[in-house]
Amino acid sequence: MKLVLLLLLSFTAVARPDTLDIVVFPAYEDSLQNALKAEPNQAFLQGFRVKFAGYYDNATQYSRFTGISVDALEMELFEQRAAQRKLMEGAAVSAFLKTHLLREIEFQYWHLLYAYPVVRANQDQKSRRLTSVPDVITRDFPRRALQEADNLKYKAFRQLIPFYVSYENSRQRNFEKYTNMLLMVNDKTEFSITHLSPAAADYSLAHLLSEHKAYLSVSLAQSVVSQINDEALGSRFTGKFLDDVVQRQASAEEEERKQREKAGPVLTFNDLKGKTFDLSKFKGKVVYIDFWASWCGPCRMQFPYARKLHESLPEKLKKDIVFLYISIDETEEKWKEGIRQNGLEPYMNGHVEGGWNAEVLKQLGIRSIPRYMLVDKTGKIIDPNAPRPNQPHTLSELIRLAE
Repeated sequence: MKLVLLLLLSFTAVARPDTLDIVVFPAYEDSLQNALKAEPNQAFLQGFRVKFAGYYDNATQYSRFTGISVDALEMELFEQRAAQRKLMEGAAVSAFLKTHLLREIEFQYWHLLYAYPVVRANQDQKSRRLTSVPDVITRDFPRRALQEADNLKYKAFRQLIPFYVSYENSRQRNFEKYTNMLLMVNDKTEFSITHLSPAAADYSLAHLLSEHKAYLSVSLAQSVVSQINDEALGSRFTGKFLDDVVQRQASAEEEERKQREKAGPVLTFNDLKGKTFDLSKFKGKVVYIDFWASWCGPCRMQFPYARKLHESLPEKLKKDIVFLYISIDETEEKWKEGIRQNGLEPYMNGHVEGGWNAEVLKQLGIRSIPRYMLVDKTGKIIDPNAPRPNQPHTLSELIRLAE
């Protein structure tokens, strides 16, 4: 089951990677700082930091993004990077310090360029799309660096990761902003695992969990945590972290239940021909409703169990029990493609327009999927949070209602 918080044209919130460093990744900073303290040429290091302090002042850099074009920003950053590189060429410092500073210079350059469109998107909530950066600017980004786990010791690289994931994932969506947090977290989790080294992907997933804790469901949090390779890191997102998620979800569901009791649900859906229907169509039959979406992994995992469940029904009862699949996909095209890909053609199918903004979902208090409901022969919802197809007592419950 996955939780969704509908945020009007919300894109992402990735402006605080420093917090994650302090809470989750202190070892990276500790080991590096110890090595830098042992550097014999401390005067050069301190002078370098003072001279180019503005280049690494993220708060100041982010604050001026709305008042500068990406071309002007890139030109400024290019000149600052060149000046720092030139200073390093003739510096009488250790190979370690030179490598460290050159990589910080490079990663900070790309961090700020990838941060630019994301920060601007967050600042302009009225915009429906993220402004793309010209390909000529990003084409030289050293993507091989994303596969080198050792780069995580560089602070600028860690700061780059969430912005890179946000921007490049958005590119795959034609730069359309997200309208819900669930799909965003799902997509960025998959993108991170696919395009980053295991260690960098762990960092990205940890950032997603930390940044969006208030919007996660228990199952979504568990799903993301299960894909973190480092067990010690993954364990940070169990215990109290998960308890907080459980508490928030329970509170939200209780409030929605109260609101739902004040106004009865209006259950109308669209069929494959575009016609509206409601549950009265199935009066006299038991209806097992499955709310799903083509992009929902846990939904897809339940489909084989649902097919087995249907096949296990006594032959005489199959006509008395309806398996109704209601999609919340944002478009009709994605819904119909999801039916075909998941083999749902033999069953009853419906679609709610508006995705997570659909009135029927608000009335029923559906904030996460998959979600199952049981409707008796009179058309009354007798279990608004019915067991899943893979639970052992689901079959007996369907048979009991149908007999």
